[in-house]
Amino acid sequence: MIDIRRDTHLGASIGLFWAITKFYSRLGDPVGVLETTDDIPAFANSLRTAPVVRSRTGFSYSSDYEVCSAVLRSPEASADIPEARNAFESILLGPQLPPEQIDPLLDAIITKDGAAHTRIRRLVLPAFTHRVMQGWRAATERVADQMVAALPTDRPFDLVRDLAAPLPMAVICEVLGVPFDDRDQFSSWGETLASGLDRPRSLDHARRMRVAAQELVAYLADLLAERRAHPSDDVLSSMALAEFDGDRLDDRDILGTASFLLLAGFETTVNLLGAGTEVLLRHPDQFAEVTANLDLVPDLVEEALRYVCPVQYTFRTALAPIELPGGETLAKRDTIVLMLVGANRDPKVFADPDRFDIHRENARRNLSFGFGIHHCIGAALARMEAEVVWRSLFTRFPHADAWRITGEPITNAGRMISGLRSLPVQVTSIGPGAIAQ
Repeated sequence: MIDIRRDTHLGASIGLFWAITKFYSRLGDPVGVLETTDDIPAFANSLRTAPVVRSRTGFSYSSDYEVCSAVLRSPEASADIPEARNAFESILLGPQLPPEQIDPLLDAIITKDGAAHTRIRRLVLPAFTHRVMQGWRAATERVADQMVAALPTDRPFDLVRDLAAPLPMAVICEVLGVPFDDRDQFSSWGETLASGLDRPRSLDHARRMRVAAQELVAYLADLLAERRAHPSDDVLSSMALAEFDGDRLDDRDILGTASFLLLAGFETTVNLLGAGTEVLLRHPDQFAEVTANLDLVPDLVEEALRYVCPVQYTFRTALAPIELPGGETLAKRDTIVLMLVGANRDPKVFADPDRFDIHRENARRNLSFGFGIHHCIGAALARMEAEVVWRSLFTRFPHADAWRITGEPITNAGRMISGLRSLPVQVTSIGPGAIAQ
């Protein structure tokens, strides 16, 4: 049902946001430039004039690795931004859903602080340990081998549409326990919500996101009730049964976290696989090294995470003054935009940072999965998926000189989460012993 009063307010908020950001963009202020530029990595690089760059609006920005990591690990840096926003920040950060509606982002563990975060993480973490995630490797390998075997050698195919997108969705559905027949609908909800993680671009976009959120949460609520009655070997069942000292997760905790897992477990992995493969194809010498020695695949995963950086930036708000490296201080209630894509190319940490190098010894220091208490609980799953897919792909298609990009890659519309929507390629030969189509 359309709430005319709420939508009128929402439409006005979106319109005011764009008016404000365009105005500040003309002034060269970072609060406007970030929202209007087509090149976010270049914007991040422009911030290297200082460890922290201040906007006229009170927002701060940083591409400095030490600043970003210090804020991410600070207990005084809140990921629950709505709790700390003032009136002006409310316009810039976007409207919230009504409190009675479960939000796939704001009700997830990623935006909880302090005791609330500790409580949920303690109950959820057993379902996301490295050991448990590795337990999903066999299922991931089975799906990857099937999808890779179906890729044609007699014509071009779209690496994102035919592999990088459907595989992570199949895996996250398997992990959550979503029935196979429902995966197309699940994928549709995920794509709609992921398209506006940074903010809705219009009132119609906001409405479509709201409907997708409502339908997704309602679907998961029904599935959760079924798992409580008939537990299975999946993460939703694990969260439903989790208990510590008599404490259990309530429905809001579980549904918020499960909804967010759809977004985090799908979109970032799609972008890592798609954009990471494109980068490797544009570095044929390193591509040949990887295909000749699949033991280099874990190194490829880490350098691709650093270089591609699927999550370009994130926000934190100071709950108390925070002393930063370089002598800067975040005052209480100050919001800082952490440009992870810039931190991952900080020349003080990564030598020759704009060079893609699968032999980079410290690539694993990348901040692509965050840092500190809010480090992504699905990081092990994403790393495993990327490793499995690339091993399967390069086993069937091991000849680097047989690969070519056949058209212009198309980027997705997201800004906070960056990646490819299409990567047309052709591979003209398969490896010995590979499963043919």
